[in-house]
Amino acid sequence: MKGILFDFNGTLLNDTNKHEDAWQTFITEVTGSSVSNADFARYFHGKNAKHTLEHVFNRPLTPKEIEDYAEEKEAIYRKICLADPHYTLLKGVPEFLTRLQKHQIPFTIATASGKTNLDFYFETLGLKQWFDLNQVVYDDGTMISKPDPDPYLKGAARLNLPVAECVIFEDAPAGLASAYNANPAKIVAVATSVKKDTLASLPGVSLVIEDFTDSALDELLTHFI
Repeated sequence: MKGILFDFNGTLLNDTNKHEDAWQTFITEVTGSSVSNADFARYFHGKNAKHTLEHVFNRPLTPKEIEDYAEEKEAIYRKICLADPHYTLLKGVPEFLTRLQKHQIPFTIATASGKTNLDFYFETLGLKQWFDLNQVVYDDGTMISKPDPDPYLKGAARLNLPVAECVIFEDAPAGLASAYNANPAKIVAVATSVKKDTLASLPGVSLVIEDFTDSALDELLTHFI
């Protein structure tokens, strides 16, 4: 194993509830309806904006409509983040990323978030001390939505590594399916919003952690060093 690919939302940042709250607010305002838990799992978590918004409006959308609606929802989400005094990276993430740097292990992010949110994370969470923004894969309008392996194949390419030599960290079932479809060296599931037993039963998952203080990560790193 030579590199690591991280999902971001729900994996490095435990913000699933914030996204759900923002979607509920946005969808209630524009449609008068609400979103069920089943729909969140199927159409929202780990999906790109096009996939989610075309489900919400039940019709094809133009690129401009997708951009405008997505930004409207994300503006709500960012306000929720800033209002939370506990808005921070998942426990143990800063220390783990610093360890990867120390051992010169290549890593990057492959996220369904758009560029505006990505810039927000870099500014508010200090991501530039660990990540090269130019290597990060995000939803630029060309990303094929998870569970397609596209985000992780692109992420491995940014590291100049075959995905078969990368470990993928993910939290959502759709994202874990994307990771599995990419055929990486190993998949680590992060139990921020889905129960550990459920994650452990998903195809390809070999390790489940609750946060990045888990001692099992020490063993994982020995395969790199």
